[in-house]
Amino acid sequence: MESISIRVLLADDEAAIRNGLQNAIPWEQYHAKVVAVASNGQEALDLIRSYLPDLVIIDIKMPQIDGLEVIRQTKAAGITCRFLILSGYDDFYLAQKAIRYGANGYFLKPLKIEEFNDELSRQYAEILSNHHSSSAAKNLDELMESSKIFFLNQLLLNEIRDDSDIKRRCTMLSLTLFDNPYRVIVCSAATSSDKLLHALKLAKPLFISAFSDRSIEAWILREKQLVLLISDAQNKELCAIREPIASILCHLNQQTGIRFYTAISTLADQTEQAAAAYTDALRALSYHIYERENDVYDDTMVCHQKPSFSPSSIAYDPMITCIEHNDPDEIKRCCAQFVHSLFFTQLPPPDFIRGMCIHVLTNIRVRFLAKHTELSPEEPIRPDDVLLCHTITELIEWLTAGFLSLSESYKRQKKSSDPIIETAKEYIKNHISSNLKAKDVAATVNLSESYFTIYFKTKTGQNFRDYVLNARTDLAKKLLLEQRLSISEIAYATGYQDYRSFSRAFKNVTGISPSDYQNR
Repeated sequence: MESISIRVLLADDEAAIRNGLQNAIPWEQYHAKVVAVASNGQEALDLIRSYLPDLVIIDIKMPQIDGLEVIRQTKAAGITCRFLILSGYDDFYLAQKAIRYGANGYFLKPLKIEEFNDELSRQYAEILSNHHSSSAAKNLDELMESSKIFFLNQLLLNEIRDDSDIKRRCTMLSLTLFDNPYRVIVCSAATSSDKLLHALKLAKPLFISAFSDRSIEAWILREKQLVLLISDAQNKELCAIREPIASILCHLNQQTGIRFYTAISTLADQTEQAAAAYTDALRALSYHIYERENDVYDDTMVCHQKPSFSPSSIAYDPMITCIEHNDPDEIKRCCAQFVHSLFFTQLPPPDFIRGMCIHVLTNIRVRFLAKHTELSPEEPIRPDDVLLCHTITELIEWLTAGFLSLSESYKRQKKSSDPIIETAKEYIKNHISSNLKAKDVAATVNLSESYFTIYFKTKTGQNFRDYVLNARTDLAKKLLLEQRLSISEIAYATGYQDYRSFSRAFKNVTGISPSDYQNR
């Protein structure tokens, strides 16, 4: 153990590259140890902040943020580590930029192992020369701690499944906590991501002090959660754990003004059960949206009953009417009524509540835009935004904001609408099943056919034929999803004289046949 002095982090979005680097490089030869592995740039940056590695071997092109941005942000944060770049791009500009950002080497894929090993030898020598001999013991302690956290993270995230490997690493890291029954405790806080890490750092010593009479491991997982493993050899009553946690949360709230919440897992008695216990704690933690008095949650509060509510029972038409009326108070009442209708029990599963809110907003958008084709599509719903709702009230506000956005778009469109175009569109909508011709619509608005077609395209951005085709296709989509009519009946209802003409037109617009659209 004493020879291990260099901490290495590997970052590449290709699993084959990550595994290859771990297995092909004789790390012990360079007195090095891989302490963390990342599959994207943001994860790499988070792990660098947590583990403070000596050497980072990183790909340039990665999801979320690229390798060059990881280097830039690491240097800007004042974190001292060395970077070796891996890249599939033989690009002098990229290499030059990497060196300017502070990279210590640039290697092309596929990697030449001998050449790379020579560079590792140089890096090892330079890293050692920068280490002060007085800090050797401290560095070793830090290495042991970072290695332990890396192992515990892998254990909780179910990334290690070999029992012999788990036992070997527990022995190597002197982890004795798993010798007795234990629980997983997860703590987080309702605050912005930039303040969350600081809040969790405040909480950590308080938890360690409160459970100092037990074996305990405590660390911050990916800057989002404070995780604790505490021994519970005597399987004490949950209140013996809840009460000190409630006191801690109350103190933190008074000190910071931030709402903290914590969950306690069921009892585990084997190392291999850590991932399941962590999942239990996360499930219980999700119930913080119900704002229990002391914000401490456990499995006794978790609902295991299957929801009786079905998406098919949702009444969309009153919601659409509510949006069209553009009354914010009415919309908020409508959203609150829907959310509360999901409560088939006192505390239904929060994932069910969130999922149904996403479902109803998605379907309302589809139906509303199908009814009002003149509106521009809304920005896509980001499901992660729902996870930022920490109370039922915030969830209702999120849903209300989605409805109001549609309502405002509809209101703006009505204000700027052209009476001639609106009359023409209304005629098309009411006669969509007939053989629509431009001259008939032109006569309705008292214009010549030639002038009407020019006017229509100028105002809508579409020629008359394309508009009718899209209107028929949108109606067909709606009818196909409702599945109340056969495809032949839908063909006639949308103005086609036979199934073949309908199918050909539908596929030209959507790229798939009507039957494939209905069955997907």
